[in-house]
Amino acid sequence: MTSRITIALAVAGIVLAGQALAANVDMSKVACKDVGAMPPAKIIGVAMWVNGYVHGKAGDPMIDGDKAHANAAKVAAYCKKNPSSTLMDALDAIAKS
Repeated sequence: MTSRITIALAVAGIVLAGQALAANVDMSKVACKDVGAMPPAKIIGVAMWVNGYVHGKAGDPMIDGDKAHANAAKVAAYCKKNPSSTLMDALDAIAKS
């Protein structure tokens, strides 16, 4: 499990670094349908960003791989039902559930 998290973090870092060089992305405006249309490697990057965002807001520097995976599944399910919603709307919805 730890090796998967390490690999995911490495891939996310590479993806996000490449994306940062290509263009700035305002994560508050990313729509669920946009995330669904991304290639898998970029989705991993978004999932890691979401995990960091949620933990940062909570003041928690720890990563729980199982919980991160469960939260990513909740965001994906929300986005599938609400493709015109933003990623931030999805985060707010799962935080309230």
